[in-house]
Amino acid sequence: MSKLNNLPGSLLKFVARRPGAELGRIRSEASRRRFYRINWGKKSLVAMVYPEPSRTEVQRFQTVRKIYHDHGLRVPGIEEILNDQVVIQEDAGDLSLQRAWRTSGKSERCRLLTACRDILDKLAAVPPALATVRLDRARLKWEMDFFIKNFVSHYPVRACREMELGANLTTLVETIEPECVFAHRDFHSRNLLVLGKEIVMVDFQDSLLAPRHYDLVSLAFDSYLDLGRFRELLLSGHESATNELRQLRLTALQRNIKALGTFAYQTYECRHPAYARYIPRTIRHIQGHLQELASAEFEVFTRYFSALSK
Repeated sequence: MSKLNNLPGSLLKFVARRPGAELGRIRSEASRRRFYRINWGKKSLVAMVYPEPSRTEVQRFQTVRKIYHDHGLRVPGIEEILNDQVVIQEDAGDLSLQRAWRTSGKSERCRLLTACRDILDKLAAVPPALATVRLDRARLKWEMDFFIKNFVSHYPVRACREMELGANLTTLVETIEPECVFAHRDFHSRNLLVLGKEIVMVDFQDSLLAPRHYDLVSLAFDSYLDLGRFRELLLSGHESATNELRQLRLTALQRNIKALGTFAYQTYECRHPAYARYIPRTIRHIQGHLQELASAEFEVFTRYFSALSK
């Protein structure tokens, strides 16, 4: 077994009961949880370890996982809950949609996105009442403040004051229609694992009630993966009405701005410079949204993000 630090005793005992088992860390930079792969013989499992024991967090994970399972949404199974800190899960592999996309031909890419669209339809069909948390305007506003604090502070533009940007961000949040559908919240190519012919969702424990297009735009305008012309497989049918198209783009604009705040925080505060590579693509997405919206009320955004690309 690999020598690893700060492992819970319950996990060490679980591994010790399986002669020949080996434990290896799974890289997960942005999460406070730690993940380990347990290999022995032809079998493997994944241990999810919370930073400290929390019955509330483990119970929430169980509850949300059951919602997914009950509605035909594929997520890893639970093998055993060791205690309030360690959950042993099915190993769904490490082939993310982001990685699978690079080596896939046209037909396989179409199949993958068709499967993703089916998942989005199933997520939207989950009864909204099952969500116990809402991505309401207060939370959306917090995300925009997070962007100001962590991104704008590192990427200032002299012609755009923080106050002006803040006012535009408030307008954006207030223009997005209220939350109404059950959503994964982080539905992007790194949280979608390709397992044979299936797509398995991970990092789903923060599911909540969100604006109608939230999960759709999270993948369609993914910062980690540029779908290019294949994006239409996801958007087809969602841009038929003028207001629906506007709401889709407004939601995508907010989602991508939020992502910039996260990338800057991970890059500069958490010292994970790999996240900086996704900033240019996210800015291009944002510029595309602003061009499609063609709205004078977001003129400050246009000036700010145009300056960043020069």
